[in-house]
Amino acid sequence: MNSRYGPTNDFYFKPAVAAPGGGILSTVPENGYSVLSGTSMATPFVAGVSALLFESKGRTVNVARTARTLFETTAKYVPSNLTDGDPLQTVTQQGAGLINAYDALHATTILSKGELLLNDTVNFKPA
Repeated sequence: MNSRYGPTNDFYFKPAVAAPGGGILSTVPENGYSVLSGTSMATPFVAGVSALLFESKGRTVNVARTARTLFETTAKYVPSNLTDGDPLQTVTQQGAGLINAYDALHATTILSKGELLLNDTVNFKPA
């Protein structure tokens, strides 16, 4: 796994969603703490929100199958920086946006598609 971004060859979001990964207070060896950044900090957040989702909604195959769509459709947009009026990060950088654990866990409506895919290689027939 790597942390490159951009759409996949079949146009799925990559990343599908974003998670906090910069300036994270983390434990380090020797009983210490340090402020770290990167994919290694974002991944535990996604794992934790996923665990909360299974605890809240149940450990069923249906919950597992809809988790990505649920996270995508409840995500919050990521601005380029914290200054008002700046444009949002592109979809190729933020995916559907920053995972919103509260909204994902309390969602009562789930959209069936979290992405609009424009690639149709499965059904393409050359002329």
